[in-house]
Amino acid sequence: MKTLMWIGTFILVITVLYLLVFAAFSFYVSNPSTHNAKAFNSEASNQYYLQEGKVTFVRNGNFFQLGGSEIEGADSNTFEVIDESYAKDINYIYYDGKPVAGANPNSVKLVTSEINTSSVNSGYIISGDKVFCYGEIIEGADPASFSYLLGSYAMDKDYLYYYIDIKIPREAIPKAISNANHGYIQHGEQVLYQGQIISNDANSFEVISDEYAKDSAHVYSNGAIVESMVPDSFTVISPYYRKDKNQAYYFNNPIPESDPDSFKVFNDAISKDQKNLYYNGNIIQNRKSSEVSRSDADELQKMWKWRQLHLDPKTVIMAPSDDITDITNNFYAYNNEVYTRDKKLEGVKPNDVIVIDPDEKVFTRIGEQIFYHNIPIIGADADSFTFISDRFSKDTHYVYWTEHRVVDANPSTFKYEENLYADENELGEYRLIISEY
Repeated sequence: MKTLMWIGTFILVITVLYLLVFAAFSFYVSNPSTHNAKAFNSEASNQYYLQEGKVTFVRNGNFFQLGGSEIEGADSNTFEVIDESYAKDINYIYYDGKPVAGANPNSVKLVTSEINTSSVNSGYIISGDKVFCYGEIIEGADPASFSYLLGSYAMDKDYLYYYIDIKIPREAIPKAISNANHGYIQHGEQVLYQGQIISNDANSFEVISDEYAKDSAHVYSNGAIVESMVPDSFTVISPYYRKDKNQAYYFNNPIPESDPDSFKVFNDAISKDQKNLYYNGNIIQNRKSSEVSRSDADELQKMWKWRQLHLDPKTVIMAPSDDITDITNNFYAYNNEVYTRDKKLEGVKPNDVIVIDPDEKVFTRIGEQIFYHNIPIIGADADSFTFISDRFSKDTHYVYWTEHRVVDANPSTFKYEENLYADENELGEYRLIISEY
């Protein structure tokens, strides 16, 4: 026991020493002075440096991993930093080290915001009679009335802007939404998420978490309506589970037959209600909800001990991992029966599954049906079928790309090349294409 303790202590000490040495090395390599570089204005930006008489841009100041690149033509004598990303000299305004086309270095105004206290690095500037966002011009924006809001939102007297390519006619003064990230903004009765109008019911709109929001009619996940969810009693239970008045959900997927009132989460994988036990939102058929405790649930979560086998897309059984044989990555044998990723194959025995390509285990045959992974290759002739590569195969009649028939290939003359593949056209046909890479 003492020997094991000494070994453990030695390994711990070595690990700590390694981390300390790596941290010291990283600090040394990342330090601008190590590279004979000095920031033009370290308080405003850690990206612009004077290095051996030249102006250098270093993204995020990361000399260690990214290194710096010279800004060709930049005048070091007149160079000055505007904010984190913008800078200028006598000739140009720069954004992230690149000249900003159409900007005038003699006329620069940062665009800040009254509703965003960290707006000094908004990405918006006014130069001359033009407005720029992240180094690109916003066509048609009015510099006299232009102001920054939050995130990537800005406005002038006529429009609400998101980046440079989305503008919405202004009907009100936009404002921030309580508890919302900067992807959201309220514009009159409208609510926008990342520049898109998602709701016209701002009065009832409520942000629930970083991912979820709701109004009187819908629940939204990252700005998109989740059709199955209803706002009534909607709650985020955990990072993996949610519920509303009708049912529980695993992420955004309804949990079949679930009862929201009695629904309980044990861990990331296992949950239950008064009727069923669930694994990743699927009903576990061979375990009773009433008989499973938290310790039992924690045991079932151990993937090296237990695996779920699908009886159908919504129902699983939990089986000991040691008792399951992987025939391929898509077919499994358990108790002399065969399962795919989403169902049990009724009447099929493990010996019925013939692996055609033993190395890759991509193509299989069951009876007269050929599969690519677990997808049937419709119409393939099982007796004459041969694989060519991990994606190409053929029989006496056709050449196939994955599970698709290739319409412009003759199996008797087809020759495989490594840069050859097939792609679908507007008619839904797969035709050969030679990659240029």
